[in-house]
Amino acid sequence: MSDNETDQEDKTEDASTERREEFREQGNVATSHELSQVAGLAAIAMFISWYMPQVIQRSKIILIRNFQAIQSFRVSDKNLVAYLSSTWVELLYIILPFFIVAAVAGTVVTLLQTQFNWSWKKLEPDWSKLNPIPGMARLFSKEAAVGLIKSSAKLAAVSVIAYLVLAGEWRQLPALLNANFSGAWLYWADITKQLLWGVVGLMLFIGAADFIYIFISLETKMKMSKQEVKEESKQRETDPHVKAKLRRMARDIATKKTVENTKKATVLVTNPTHYSIAIRYEVGMPAPIVVAKGVDFLALKMRETAKELEIPIIENKALARAIYAAVKEGDEIPANMYQAVSEIIKFVFQLKGVKIPRKNADDSQSKPQSKT
Repeated sequence: MSDNETDQEDKTEDASTERREEFREQGNVATSHELSQVAGLAAIAMFISWYMPQVIQRSKIILIRNFQAIQSFRVSDKNLVAYLSSTWVELLYIILPFFIVAAVAGTVVTLLQTQFNWSWKKLEPDWSKLNPIPGMARLFSKEAAVGLIKSSAKLAAVSVIAYLVLAGEWRQLPALLNANFSGAWLYWADITKQLLWGVVGLMLFIGAADFIYIFISLETKMKMSKQEVKEESKQRETDPHVKAKLRRMARDIATKKTVENTKKATVLVTNPTHYSIAIRYEVGMPAPIVVAKGVDFLALKMRETAKELEIPIIENKALARAIYAAVKEGDEIPANMYQAVSEIIKFVFQLKGVKIPRKNADDSQSKPQSKT
């Protein structure tokens, strides 16, 4: 057993996020070229139906013009080069759209497989591949065997489809001698479409199997040993850049959650510069609830959100500090703060023109009974 196989057996842990990102930066992502080829063939098969009338029309023009020019054509090096150049340019205009359609379809499918990952490292020259000894070893490797199987499967698929499609058409060929130009071209266009769609159907299975194999192989390569996991975890804990990134991510998540909860608030109680408390209360609720709270930067974001949504902002330094220190997000206002908060709620309701029912007005003077 080789050293690589022994090392791979030791790698029993799933790949971490950092390792996956490292593989993506190197361009090592699950991609099946067979699926890209299938997409190109399918695009050409669909494109033929729309484009074939234009091909026939252009071909007619080329043939008619060439036949008309035979009488006056003089064979010489200059005339021959000019004739071949113009003819090839016209043929290129006919053929080029097929290549463009296939290239675009294949590129789109490749980008979708890689999730739009792009890496130049795959294009960097690897001089170690020029060494003939490892090159000979690669000829008998597992990847080479899989490639041979795929090539054989594609050749067999094309051969079988071509036989099935063309076997029943041999009797129709003599009749094409009496068909007009457009009819013959449309006939072969239909045959070509049948061939392409048949090949696409079989190649789709080959491509799907190839993608699954590549995906599993890549996941196996990305696996880590227990020692690698420990070293990566240790590096993550000591790396200041990683720590700063994690702190930024945590702050962004907290800020987003706090801002979303602030949008539900009835009133915002502030310090006003250091603390912000978002309180929610609706008629019928047993007690006001602290939906969000923040200090410094987070408090500023809460005030900005309240201003944008026209949520009333009430300045009460002592109350804002007391609630921030004593009440958790999602909890009801405690009994010792209920009187001050209820006064703020009544003031806000008066600003909005909301009438508080008599029962709620009486209950607002004291903390409601605790629920059992």
